[in-house]
Amino acid sequence: MSKTVNPIETIKPPEQLDAGQPLPDTFEGDTVAPNPNATIEKPAPAIVETPAPKQKDRNKSVVSVLDLKPSEDFDLSNVKTKPLPRQPGQPTFRGWKEVGHWEHDDALTEDDEAVDLLSKSSVFDQYLPGYVFGDWYHNTGYLVVGALLSWIIGWFRFSVAPLFFVMVVFAVLYRASVKKYRVYLREQAQREFSVKTIETDFETMDWSNNFLEKFWIFLEPSISQIVCEQVNPILASSPAPAFVKSLWIDSFSAGTKPPRVDCVKTLHGTNDDVVVMDWGFSFTPNSLADANTKQLKNKVNQRLVVKAEIFGITIPVVVSDVSFSGLARIRMRMMSSFPHVETINVSMLEAPKFDFNSKILSESPFIWEVLSFPGLYPFINEMVKKYVGSVLFAPLSFQLNIQQLLAGNALDSSIGVLAITADSARGLKGFTTIGNTLDPYLTFGFKKEVLAKTSIKDDTNTPCWKETVHILVKSLSEPLNITVVDFNDFRKDRQVGTIQFDLESLLDDPKQSGISAPFIRNNKPVGELLFGLHYMPTIEAEKSPDGAVIPPPDLNTGIARIEIAEARHLKSGGSKPATTYAELYFNKDLILTTSVQKKTNTPSWNSNTERIVDNRSKAKVKILVKDKDDKVVGQILASLNELIDATQVDQTWFPLAKGGEVRVSASWKPVNLEYAEGSRGYTPPIGTVRVSIEKAEDLRNLESIGKVDPYARLLVNGFQRARTVACDSTLNPTWNEVHYVTVTSPNQKLTIDVMDVERHSPDRTLGAFDVRLNDIIRKDESGKYVEYIDHKKRNSRLIHRKGPKGSVTYSLSFYPTLPVMTLEDYREEEEEKKANEKEAAEKAAAAEKEGKKAEPVPQAEEEAVEDHGSKLRLSLEELVNYKSGVFVYEFIDAKLSKNGVYIQAFFDNHGYDDFVTPKLEQKQTKIGATGDVVIKELDWSSTTFRVTKNKDNSRAEKAIAETTIPTLQLLKNSYSKANKIQFMGDGESFSFNIQCSWIPVLYEEGIPPQDSVNNSGRLSVEVVRAENLIAADRSGKSDPYIELYLNTDKDFFFKTKKVKKTLDPTFGETGEVQVANKYDSVLKVVAMDWDIGPEQDDLLGIGFFKLSDVDFNSHDEYKVPLEAEEGGDGGNVYLKFSFKKEVVINVRRNSTTNIGGAFGAVGGVGIGAGKGVVKGVGTIGKGLGGGVKVFKKGLSLGKSSSSD
Repeated sequence: MSKTVNPIETIKPPEQLDAGQPLPDTFEGDTVAPNPNATIEKPAPAIVETPAPKQKDRNKSVVSVLDLKPSEDFDLSNVKTKPLPRQPGQPTFRGWKEVGHWEHDDALTEDDEAVDLLSKSSVFDQYLPGYVFGDWYHNTGYLVVGALLSWIIGWFRFSVAPLFFVMVVFAVLYRASVKKYRVYLREQAQREFSVKTIETDFETMDWSNNFLEKFWIFLEPSISQIVCEQVNPILASSPAPAFVKSLWIDSFSAGTKPPRVDCVKTLHGTNDDVVVMDWGFSFTPNSLADANTKQLKNKVNQRLVVKAEIFGITIPVVVSDVSFSGLARIRMRMMSSFPHVETINVSMLEAPKFDFNSKILSESPFIWEVLSFPGLYPFINEMVKKYVGSVLFAPLSFQLNIQQLLAGNALDSSIGVLAITADSARGLKGFTTIGNTLDPYLTFGFKKEVLAKTSIKDDTNTPCWKETVHILVKSLSEPLNITVVDFNDFRKDRQVGTIQFDLESLLDDPKQSGISAPFIRNNKPVGELLFGLHYMPTIEAEKSPDGAVIPPPDLNTGIARIEIAEARHLKSGGSKPATTYAELYFNKDLILTTSVQKKTNTPSWNSNTERIVDNRSKAKVKILVKDKDDKVVGQILASLNELIDATQVDQTWFPLAKGGEVRVSASWKPVNLEYAEGSRGYTPPIGTVRVSIEKAEDLRNLESIGKVDPYARLLVNGFQRARTVACDSTLNPTWNEVHYVTVTSPNQKLTIDVMDVERHSPDRTLGAFDVRLNDIIRKDESGKYVEYIDHKKRNSRLIHRKGPKGSVTYSLSFYPTLPVMTLEDYREEEEEKKANEKEAAEKAAAAEKEGKKAEPVPQAEEEAVEDHGSKLRLSLEELVNYKSGVFVYEFIDAKLSKNGVYIQAFFDNHGYDDFVTPKLEQKQTKIGATGDVVIKELDWSSTTFRVTKNKDNSRAEKAIAETTIPTLQLLKNSYSKANKIQFMGDGESFSFNIQCSWIPVLYEEGIPPQDSVNNSGRLSVEVVRAENLIAADRSGKSDPYIELYLNTDKDFFFKTKKVKKTLDPTFGETGEVQVANKYDSVLKVVAMDWDIGPEQDDLLGIGFFKLSDVDFNSHDEYKVPLEAEEGGDGGNVYLKFSFKKEVVINVRRNSTTNIGGAFGAVGGVGIGAGKGVVKGVGTIGKGLGGGVKVFKKGLSLGKSSSSD
């Protein structure tokens, strides 16, 4: 981890490291100079840490030197000091107590609350009769008489003394009259409150308001403090002009009067999954006109003071006494998964009423209030209606997608893709002008934004398009705008008519065809359009209440969001700072141009865009940084996958060749685009990560009765890739499982998540932690990835929302793949070649027609060749010489006799599916999905395809149909062209087309022994004898017997007969057990003394023996020392071992719980049956290497001598 650096301090540059030397955690010699003006001793090779401008990522103020990869031209020779950033200002007053200058002695008593300025009488109150003051006309009369007397005094040129006397008298008289008038108003209000209101449909929320009123005075100071602490750093790092030296919140209070919910009404007659409510709310200030000094300190209104230091002058802006009220309709759509609310629509039934006081230049009460300027307040109201009304005012609404927000997506991010099929139009009525013809085309979008267009049809009022366009959808509450436009060559195109289509119906019926709607112009129909809609939503990860994540499928199609945030250390080519902007190209198409940032080498653009991606694996991104003369300052070339992976691990700074860096981030939301040809796209991996999960300890127990059933799962960038078997009822499980996951970038993030099996609800998380793979994925001096192996176990803590609890012991290894041309590379190369040949032929024909010389072959072809130049071109015969590799398979289409099923793929001894298709709703359907799996020994590998009704079924569950094929045979049959796989089950026939390829994995010293096919099978253990056991009976002898356990199983797999009255028994008995991982397994030997009667047998000793120490080619005896229960020597047990190789599948039924449901062998599924037909689950032959055994021991309900 890099050392945090104070922004005003300078660090000494780190020394250069050799290319092959691993990066240290920290650089030696890093010193901090106390003088901010100190110079750097060795500036040429230095990398100076500077705090990144706080634009999007507020949590990272300093960028680590290890995270940056500067270019060779990154010169800091002219840099003497680090620039001082704008520091956040400190607020003067926070909360109502500080704003109101409240002290402990100012607490109001009941007497204080009952007495205000209205309670104090004046001379006029005591002696004047009531009918001469207290009404509105009295106040008017006082003003008129006072003004008249002042005029008379001035007319007769009297001195100022009489005028002063008139002012005092009439001011006191006016004050007394106004006080009486306010008393009258207060009595009228109390009179209305005392009358029982007529029943309405609205319900009151007095209980909530009363609670909030009492709680608010304690909550508000904390809210004010949080607001100041969060907003001031944002203001300090905001892109304000350079002459603004400081910008901060100086005072903030939300007041002592809390917001209120005035009324609530629930509307009936909605759908079962929809709740509609009307909420009346208000946030009004206290009435302080008649409050005394003590009451003013306890009744504080809303107040915000923002100060800016400009040219050395501090200018305040004050906003206070905010009043707001409105009536909103809230519509919530429910869903089954957490948080059980899918969308929330908010609509204002009437224009909100708001008011506030605002002052600038001073906080003095004598400064003129800004809203007093004539016409300003109505102008603000009109602007609110214009810009907010189009979003919030009924019948329009603002939609919040809760799943999107919980997934961390931006508020304005898209929620899906809408496919619009424009069929035809009829009866279009154009404009009857001389020489005008109707040449219609359609535009699609939301509000005034046009997102897609159709082609132009010449001179017709019955156009037929038969075209499909795709647009991004950010909210289904916004109507779709379909406009027919008349194209004109020389004049501006003219709008003929518009259709506003409500998209809410797509939630219930996402695919609608044959829709007919009229075009409207001037409230009159001017034609009719026939079209269809297909809504494809984004697939978000689902979160359960305990924090467990159900990841979405890892699709190759979806929506990419790319953000160009900022840049730093740009080279302007001169002494003055650069004026720059950035352009974003996606697959050679310009999709974003940022704003121009003038005269700064650290521009902040904060621009983003979204794009529909139909082939993520081949998507390329180019970013050009240009100056004001459109000259390229620098560029970034990367694949979309590289940007997404870098964002996952916060490696978002990308260097420019000419100096400087740009911060770019990308996010991905999968969408099942049925039309996309690139759904089968595949990104070749750079290698595989081998994860050996040994055990977990001290897990969190979420069960009220019993213990959890834990398993571990592996996720890469949030997508699940593998999982272990679940262990029954334990907090200290031992898995001893090895799993491989492919990686396409060193910046991908590996997550190990321990889960608890739940039978009738989603599995719960027990904690998780992330592993940064760039720590183990490295390159050598030639730029090739090198092998990495953990030589000792790792131990990481599990992080849960309730806090850290438990740990996992595991190890990691990385094995690179051989860069070879894949089938997709060959197809892409052929397509590019044909496209270039076509383009060259067209240019040659055009040149020949014009009599010019033909141009040479386009450069794009040479670039395409260079893209594949580093990859080897190996034939299938050459590829299969590598016995370990990544097996890539593409499911193209399927033909089924039953719909509503899934096709699963299992490889080798994997008990849980390596791949599962989406639900196949039609009997003949296109799949278009690609998967991969790491095969350790190709000659012994097998592939099993199963058709099931449940996508989560393991190999222990019954399948509709199943077939098993040797992987090598499947590869040979499906490499050059798609291969059709046919099989039957339950009288139903199923077939699908599949194409496969092979990417070798390189092992320097061969595959680890745990991964060999010889590592699983049937273990035979002969208990030969024991010696020097402990005497447990009064006679000085024992009645011993031996129990054998595998790993941490609670139930023994073998128990000998008892031998009476001896300390050196001879048994000569043999037991068997199936072992999925012989190399990492441990045998526990327990010696017991048999006792007659109901008492428990006595423990004589326990011993442990690693199976990796056994030479199965010999018949030697192995001594297992025993340890007594109280410590010390417990004797020895002598064992003999033999092993028979079998493919063992360690799996458990989904229906198995910690209460029962054990099952034994499900059946032997042959490996060598590539041509046979399988019905259900059964044995079709032994084939290669013997049969396949599925096992899992359930929980014994008897006593157990071991515990967690």
